[in-house]
Amino acid sequence: MRIGIVTDVHGEAELLAAALSALRDAAVDAVVSLGDTADAYADPECVGRVAAALRECGAVGVWGNHDFGLCRDVSAETRLRFPAEALDYLATMRPRLEFGGCHFSHVEPWLNGEKLEDLWCFGSRPDEPDRLAKSFAAFPHRAGFTGHYHRWLAMTEEGALPWSGTADLAFEPGRRYLVVVGPMFRGDFAILDTDRWVLEPRRVATGTDQP
Repeated sequence: MRIGIVTDVHGEAELLAAALSALRDAAVDAVVSLGDTADAYADPECVGRVAAALRECGAVGVWGNHDFGLCRDVSAETRLRFPAEALDYLATMRPRLEFGGCHFSHVEPWLNGEKLEDLWCFGSRPDEPDRLAKSFAAFPHRAGFTGHYHRWLAMTEEGALPWSGTADLAFEPGRRYLVVVGPMFRGDFAILDTDRWVLEPRRVATGTDQP
């Protein structure tokens, strides 16, 4: 199976559209969103475009700290501001997802995605030994994927790997991995091939990229 992974879109609808187009060209079998698609205070039209793009490609996924209020416990005021079809789609997001033999969450697996204070956790790095141990204890899968930290980072139970998302990551037999995926608002996304167990970082150009 080939799984496209996007995270931390933060309302960048054009970048998301470019990434989803690239994922279609790569013939992925599914798309997973790791949360923070938009913001409860963002432009409603932009939120509608992001939600529509994800819905049209059949994306499944989880909510994050920024879009929690669009996915869960949506206020009456929010329902008046945003398109109903966008909120209906975002309501399908979950605190965590098991898919393709992997675990997906916005924040580290040991944190509770049902609690807003956990979703806003920035206390320390996810590769610190105590946090890493709690993460691997929280999911049984060969690989887990998160967003939230706006960077690429790969870890095994022994610690962080010397990898920064500039090359493919091959998952070694017998080892478990936790990967932070780079943010879509910067143009980053990924393809996970679970037949070969290889993660392919990808990037679309942003307005700040130099020719």
